[in-house]
Amino acid sequence: MGWDPYDGLSGDISRKFTDKKLLNILMIQTNLYSPINLRPLFGIQKGRANKALALFSRAYLYLYALTGYEEFKIEAKYLLKELEEQNICYDSHKFSCASYYFPYIAPKHYLSHSLPDIICVTESLKSFVTAYEVLGTKKHLNLARGAMKFLREDLLEMSSDKAYFKYTPEEEGKIVFNVSALALETMSSMLKHRFDNNLVEIGEKVTRLLLQHQRSDGAWPYSLYINSGIYYWQIDYHQGFILDGLVAFLPYIQDKNLKDESLNAIEKGVSFYITRQFSKEGWSYYRHPIKYPIDIHNQAQGIITLSKLYRAFEESKYLNFAERIAEWTIKNMQDSSGYFYTHKWPGFVNKIPYMRWAQAWMMLALTTLLFVEGNDNESSHGWTN
Repeated sequence: MGWDPYDGLSGDISRKFTDKKLLNILMIQTNLYSPINLRPLFGIQKGRANKALALFSRAYLYLYALTGYEEFKIEAKYLLKELEEQNICYDSHKFSCASYYFPYIAPKHYLSHSLPDIICVTESLKSFVTAYEVLGTKKHLNLARGAMKFLREDLLEMSSDKAYFKYTPEEEGKIVFNVSALALETMSSMLKHRFDNNLVEIGEKVTRLLLQHQRSDGAWPYSLYINSGIYYWQIDYHQGFILDGLVAFLPYIQDKNLKDESLNAIEKGVSFYITRQFSKEGWSYYRHPIKYPIDIHNQAQGIITLSKLYRAFEESKYLNFAERIAEWTIKNMQDSSGYFYTHKWPGFVNKIPYMRWAQAWMMLALTTLLFVEGNDNESSHGWTN
């Protein structure tokens, strides 16, 4: 249970203005950037995000795989059970969930507790696969299959020449590149346990789409509006999601030319990510080229992506940089009581202890780094991309 940066519409006051879209957006943005916690004033209660359950459960699984401590397994199994019970699919053979316990509105985006979204489904799927790898529980592999079934049947758009995944079943007219990359990563985690030609075909088409829309300097747009052909640019932690997907799927590409092109795209993307989005000291730009606020999600994703790059290519520069980001973040954005701050501005920090955005992502980031450092060989168990 905790606060969330985007929970501005879950309070008593906001419910009186549900039909005022601009006012709703203003309420969300005010709560997001205010260093003073206005939530008690607005009647906003703490809540529990399903995506946080997925991230925390995976972090505990990594800790258990590393240490063998029973308390980590107990925590992981409890969170996985809670996550399993959040299934909002009517089909008993599918699994889906919603990331948020509150409504979220943007100019061209809507999410709610009753609308399944690809972020919650992919993060849950990865946690279920990790549970199967670490605990050997067939039930969790079956849950992962159910999540994959939902992705393929409810979110996949595929034609003869391209494939992409939608953010929600209701989304139309837009391609969000990082969510297709998240689906690519989850497909790779499933392919580890059963080779599926259909998944490979989908993955290769998604890969081609991502490569087609990469900028010459290595960056990707956030989204593309299909009818107008207009890109929306927001360069932040989502770049890490795309790199994670391409890196995870690389071993499963059957087309040699596509594999070479994908490797080249990864190299360009990594170069941009490391040299343009991060400083040499280890802090990240908020939304490149905008520096402030330094955001904890960007920091966490940097640790995760660089750890995975080291895992895939065994180049020490990636591990060294992941450690540098972690060290800078601990020194500059961790409270003495243990939790992590969300935003760091010149001269002050936002100390509101956000659960999903800061604590869940940083716990997953640090345990991912620890796991890579502690299991530096291909045969170690308990790892999923």
